[in-house]
Amino acid sequence: MENNDRNQSSGFFFADTHCHVIEGREEYKTDAGAVLQRAAKAGVARMLLAGSNIPSSTMAVATVEKYRDLGVFAAVGVHPHDASTVPSCSVEGMGIPRGLSDLAASPRVAAIGETGLDYHYDHSPRDQQKTSFRAHIRWSLESGLPLVVHGRESYEDIIRIFREEGASGTTGVIHCFSGTRADADFFLEAGYYLSFAGPLTFARNETLRELFSELPSDRILLETDSPYLAPVPFRGKKNEPALVRIVYETAADVRGISLDEIARTVSANASRLFRWGDPYFGEEAER
Repeated sequence: MENNDRNQSSGFFFADTHCHVIEGREEYKTDAGAVLQRAAKAGVARMLLAGSNIPSSTMAVATVEKYRDLGVFAAVGVHPHDASTVPSCSVEGMGIPRGLSDLAASPRVAAIGETGLDYHYDHSPRDQQKTSFRAHIRWSLESGLPLVVHGRESYEDIIRIFREEGASGTTGVIHCFSGTRADADFFLEAGYYLSFAGPLTFARNETLRELFSELPSDRILLETDSPYLAPVPFRGKKNEPALVRIVYETAADVRGISLDEIARTVSANASRLFRWGDPYFGEEAER
């Protein structure tokens, strides 16, 4: 049974809707458990651990099953950086390999991803990224699991592929959103949530904060993307879910509401999307 007493240290329940605290990853070879425990003690009651390829997705499922009492769940999929390393995802007509699709049978898997397109680094050829992204959209449609989408300098093509694949029949989240208001409007109309991370706290991102302030409250999520994108004043250091409170504090300030209200709002939204139980209503971390 889930122990909600851990919330007493913070007075709030926070959801970190995207992180990579996975046992076996290079960044967490020795301390994944300690990092997750620190998050729990800081009031982080739900965490989504996102895989980026078959090995990390497999390890994500193992991690969330090991630490299930901490309210952790997994997303399984192939990051655009890794598209070329999973040929069956990146070759038209082959689709998702069984070694990946079978992972979604676990009740601790709450989403498909992260998938998408990354044109900033182009670690995988763009045509392979697109093919892999299409395969994940189809997998989401077939499985009924929400999609976790990564986009960097690529929203135009993501929107085009959404339209071509009928992705409005899916639901999901655009994680670490950094697009325009027009991009946001498209994804909202498609039924998606928009998630924001440490960049919301960066001084230069006034346009992002302005956009965030205008979004409908029932479509916003918050995350750390740990170990990346640590919020100010920890920018440039290794990030972890316990720091998600800083993102929440900034989000509350930007929207002119209390920390309690933003925490309850995001908890309700995340619970609706990932179907993992809302701790504010005493619901267990089960699916």
